[in-house]
Amino acid sequence: MGVRHALIDVGPLRTSRAFRRLWIGQTFSGFGGQLAFVAVMFQVWQLTESPVWTGAVGLAHATPLLAFGLFAGTLIDRLDRRKFYLVAITGQAVCSALLAVQALAGNANVLLVLGLVALQATFGAGAGPAARTFIPHLLPPEQVAAGLALNRISFQGSMLLGPALGGLVIGWWGVSACYLVDAVTFGCAFIGAFGLPAMRPVGDAARAGLSGIADGLA
Repeated sequence: MGVRHALIDVGPLRTSRAFRRLWIGQTFSGFGGQLAFVAVMFQVWQLTESPVWTGAVGLAHATPLLAFGLFAGTLIDRLDRRKFYLVAITGQAVCSALLAVQALAGNANVLLVLGLVALQATFGAGAGPAARTFIPHLLPPEQVAAGLALNRISFQGSMLLGPALGGLVIGWWGVSACYLVDAVTFGCAFIGAFGLPAMRPVGDAARAGLSGIADGLA
């Protein structure tokens, strides 16, 4: 295999301004999300010193993803995906800001933290599937695979480096700083998505309704 084929294909970042802006925004947002997740785990442990409550963070995050994820695809197919995504990431940013406020206020109620995590995960259950539909609209067919690979690299990078960075931020400035960084990075994602073209529902998918959910489960 030649050197050219062994390297990452960054062609989509060079040729598509819309994809480049979206990718940069999602990359920053991915790192911010990892910082916030580490901060939530740390704060819940500080409040309770209980492995059970700390484990409940994962449950609060996963349950909305599983529950709303059944309906997200069908809902996205019936709406303008760009507008849906913008609303979803705005909701996530507001939740991050509220997490920062409660941390700065010295909140001692672990249920409030878990509730905000669950609400943010609900918005995320819609934002994630919507974002994954953008690439075929932004890139020519021959660049779609490279675009998907770049998205995967961004995701894996945030998963690997984000928690370590979160630990450093908590050590320097505390959990509220992680939440604030997360809120700001959602702003980057919003800017990246704001310039996308409208992606309105088309064809039979827009009329599938609940039957689309049943077909997916089948």
